[in-house]
Amino acid sequence: MNLNRKAMVLAVGAALAAPSAYAQVKSKAGSDWEFYGKFYPEVMHQSGDGATVGAGVSSFSPANNSGANLVVSRAEMQVSNSYIGFRGKKDLGRGLKAIWQLETAVAIDTPDAGEPLANRNSFAGLSGGFGTVRLGNMDTPLKEAVEDVSFLGVSSGNFVSSSNIMRKIGPRGGGSFNLRAPNAINFDSPEFFGGLTYSAQYSVGNPIESAGDVEPDPLDPATLVALGGITPNRKPRLVSMALKWEKGPLYLALAHEAHFDYFGGSGDARTAQKNNTDLAVHSKDTATAISANYKIGIHQIGLDYNVKNYKETPETTFADPQGRFKSYKNTAIGATWLARWNKQWNTALFYGKASAGDCELFNATCTTTGLDGTMLAAGVAYYLDPSFSLYGLYSVMENGGSARFENLESGRGNPGEDITQVAVGLAYTF
Repeated sequence: MNLNRKAMVLAVGAALAAPSAYAQVKSKAGSDWEFYGKFYPEVMHQSGDGATVGAGVSSFSPANNSGANLVVSRAEMQVSNSYIGFRGKKDLGRGLKAIWQLETAVAIDTPDAGEPLANRNSFAGLSGGFGTVRLGNMDTPLKEAVEDVSFLGVSSGNFVSSSNIMRKIGPRGGGSFNLRAPNAINFDSPEFFGGLTYSAQYSVGNPIESAGDVEPDPLDPATLVALGGITPNRKPRLVSMALKWEKGPLYLALAHEAHFDYFGGSGDARTAQKNNTDLAVHSKDTATAISANYKIGIHQIGLDYNVKNYKETPETTFADPQGRFKSYKNTAIGATWLARWNKQWNTALFYGKASAGDCELFNATCTTTGLDGTMLAAGVAYYLDPSFSLYGLYSVMENGGSARFENLESGRGNPGEDITQVAVGLAYTF
């Protein structure tokens, strides 16, 4: 048994031994803490159709000379972002509280998957009249602000998540602005003017810097660059901000986020277009999003719009930058409708559309034809208890002739390939 799993077993055992229904205990240090979580396994089927034959019609698309669909038609079990967590607080006096949280995804369908501890929102912090400061691994303020309408409570990590088309881009379904940032410092303000709050976050490093089992060599800049790490020439970092206002049935949010040296535009582009391994080149990717949510009776309507802009500087290199990625910009708009028909039945519907956008290559022609996409998702849930539901989901991702928007748990489709998925599952919150 590895150390992560042993620590998890001991912690869960201690929580379950607590006498209360919510597994609340007081530690020897006088901190009140609780055990919580949510499991939502589902059996799903996926298929792909309509992949573009031959060379891609945009400047970013690889050739698919066979014309084959890459998505394997199959059924499987998925657990999305099923998780368990521990959180606590302690009153320090003078209006201050110490707070902490450790939250971890749990692969209950494949228990040997080895999910690391604290791979979801985990932090230590201090709260008071000034607001709340947290340090750790946390969702960015943009991500939190624009995902206010829950898709039956099972959208996180699921193929029905609106982020699959709203906060990624068509050339590779990448350049994501749906991030949980490591090494992050987060500030949340107190409430002003009857409902206005502000959040800001700064994160050093790239979320993929520790991807896989490769141990970066500090004497080998190429290895560090490949993993998104920090070098003397490359300092990946993130800044995210959100302004939120909530009053009665109305919620409004404005958010902005910037990624420096993440290379969301060219990181997975054609080899001749890449900039990420050239230490003389830097990148700045930005997204600005607005979101609105209104509740009326049993209905809840959410609207989401964003502009994403990816810029890189191939002109600063001494190497030949001909044809390298310089910029890409697109917009996306989406709408969600949630209805609570009674205590048992809920339904949800989402539609999103991303534009093909505009692009630049250094001293070369660039076209974005076919980089657009649309996504439709629908779901129904039946609640046997407020904490337990049975649900069904359906989604179709329609890609333009060059696009590779995708909502797959693993693998990817070919350019232009449309992806259809359907699932039935159960969700238990504890």
